[in-house]
Amino acid sequence: MYPVTQEFQDKIRARERQVFAKIQIDYTDPFLDQSIEVEVNENANVSFPEQTADAVAEPFAKIASLDGSWELDGTYSLATGKEEDQMGWWGKQLAGTGGAFSTPYPTLTVTSFPRPITRLQAVGDSKRQEWPVDFAIRLYDGNNTLLHTETVTGNTQIAWSKVLDEPVTQVEKMELEITKWSHAGRQAKILEFFTSIQKTYEGDDVLVINLLEEREVSQGSLPIGNISSNEIDIRLSNETRKFDAGNKVSSLYQLLKANRRIKAWIGTEGACTFRCVLVW
Repeated sequence: MYPVTQEFQDKIRARERQVFAKIQIDYTDPFLDQSIEVEVNENANVSFPEQTADAVAEPFAKIASLDGSWELDGTYSLATGKEEDQMGWWGKQLAGTGGAFSTPYPTLTVTSFPRPITRLQAVGDSKRQEWPVDFAIRLYDGNNTLLHTETVTGNTQIAWSKVLDEPVTQVEKMELEITKWSHAGRQAKILEFFTSIQKTYEGDDVLVINLLEEREVSQGSLPIGNISSNEIDIRLSNETRKFDAGNKVSSLYQLLKANRRIKAWIGTEGACTFRCVLVW
């Protein structure tokens, strides 16, 4: 249990009180889903294509490159080559006149277990202010059958995204092909491509939260320390049948799997704020 203010303690223990709850579930957590694999057809000397599926859309710094854009003004940082330093996928080919790439175009491919796709995204480099201008996103099933193609031209957003009118189900491969970049003479730089699905439930959607939390004793009973085995049980409303595993029209179809990351909050309503505490 995270530390909370005395005001929260007083409100949560009051004889007359109204308690609120919030549940957040990551249905496609790239850190838990071992089926996610990333492949590219070209790479810079330092590049981390797998970081395009880790839900981190910001590079660790304005990274220097030997493409003629590097200025010794103190704003650039060298690529460290460390996986913990976010820089995403850097291509090898330099864009030509007007930012156009030549064939074979820089291409990023992400494969995973079958899942529905409700949103598409292609995130460029916010530190260097570069982004894909013309590109195509293709979705395939396990038989390599093309399910959906999204062709974008003239994009001006560093973090481009689009919510699909209808979910595309049974997707096992996502492909991003870039034909034009925002700056001539520079390579493709994609920070995020794989779209994770996160849902938040509040109000009447939350029926029950049961938390069993072990308390730490003053002295450990084991030489290596104590082990805390906490449990949380959550019950959500299924009035619309969105949690039915066989409901193909549900936005959660093919996503109801074990080992999903869950966060839960409880809190009381103040004058203008919602005071909450993370319980798991």
